[in-house]
Amino acid sequence: MTALTPLFLIVASAASAAIEPPKLVFSGQVRARAETTNVEAYSTPLKRRGYDLTTLRTRLGLAVETNQKVNGFIQLQDSRNWGSEASVTANTANLDLHQGYADVLDLFAQPLDLRVGRMELQYGDQRLVSPLDWSNVGRAWDGARLRLRGSSYTVDLFETVVKEANTAKRNGHFWGVYASCKAVPKHEFDAFLFGRDQRDGTFTNEHGTLGNLSDRTVGARVKGTPDRFDYTAEAAWQFGRKAGQRVRAWATALTGGYTFEHSLKPRVGVEYDFASGDSNPSDNKVQTFDPLYPFGHAYQGYQDIFSWKNGHDFKGSVSVDPKADWRVQADYHYFRLQHAFDAWYDATGAAIVARSTTGGPGKDIGQELDLHVKGKFREVISVWFGYSRFFAGSYVKATTTRGDRDWGFFQAAFNF
Repeated sequence: MTALTPLFLIVASAASAAIEPPKLVFSGQVRARAETTNVEAYSTPLKRRGYDLTTLRTRLGLAVETNQKVNGFIQLQDSRNWGSEASVTANTANLDLHQGYADVLDLFAQPLDLRVGRMELQYGDQRLVSPLDWSNVGRAWDGARLRLRGSSYTVDLFETVVKEANTAKRNGHFWGVYASCKAVPKHEFDAFLFGRDQRDGTFTNEHGTLGNLSDRTVGARVKGTPDRFDYTAEAAWQFGRKAGQRVRAWATALTGGYTFEHSLKPRVGVEYDFASGDSNPSDNKVQTFDPLYPFGHAYQGYQDIFSWKNGHDFKGSVSVDPKADWRVQADYHYFRLQHAFDAWYDATGAAIVARSTTGGPGKDIGQELDLHVKGKFREVISVWFGYSRFFAGSYVKATTTRGDRDWGFFQAAFNF
């Protein structure tokens, strides 16, 4: 019996008892993306030649809707790089289950919905919890989610297993509560609590000691679109223990924009993202904010060389919509570390350059310019392409002896 058997039994039993036959809805996506850069990495060991890469992601979904308020969804995914198989006759196993869950609606005759299985999670602006659609694989979680629905609000309670060990006490868990209210027109108010408990002894503190992780991230978010203005504000505080040390960290993100009254819908926007870093490598506190499961590529530049972690990101953007479903945009970023004694982290949260014991390299990471175009053809084909230039700052030049980097991409997707 496979792990998916309970999901199929739930859907099948509901369908068999239904007076009407279940409704089947197919969906899918075929997405290809080509990328090229002249510098592959700034991390050690240095890779100087750059790369050309084409990825392919294929998804096929089947939704089963019954009149018994029990529904199901299965989504298969194949992710691969072009030319990665040994030959044109090879059949490397790239197929996986991306999502597979059952929904029980109006539980106990109340506005409660229960979802059990493998599912994507997405909250707020995806700064902390995101399915990371940019990735050729993406993210999904195994667990359960209970949703309370109101006329102007929702409250989610979820529990997931992110690492299965040979004993229950060593499993890794990610859980949370997320409440969102839209009682005020054109405004959203969110509050959340996320928790991670992983007791497999694989986490490293600032002294290099291995241990467990048990932390909590609590915060709030507001978003609004009054008239032609738009804004968001989000703040999060993190506390707990990591490998025996106390966690005390925080982060905030502020955005604002204005769209002019014109056929091209020109918009100007600004953004400031801050995340705390560790000021003292020799104390017993972890002060580096960890953004959990973020949509990193969406915020701190398209080159993915900066994170919502030990840093400041000052951003300005301008965009126009030359026609419906098309946007041309330019973004400028200025990156600085918050503490020179902490590391420089990339979009995955990994250290590009290890933390400094002296703070000698300084804090100036550099600047990035992103130019990109996004649009649709015939509703079912979407394209996205652009060019980015990273201008290395004094910190990068001192720690990696490397200079600027260029990166370009072209992505096309067929959605059905």
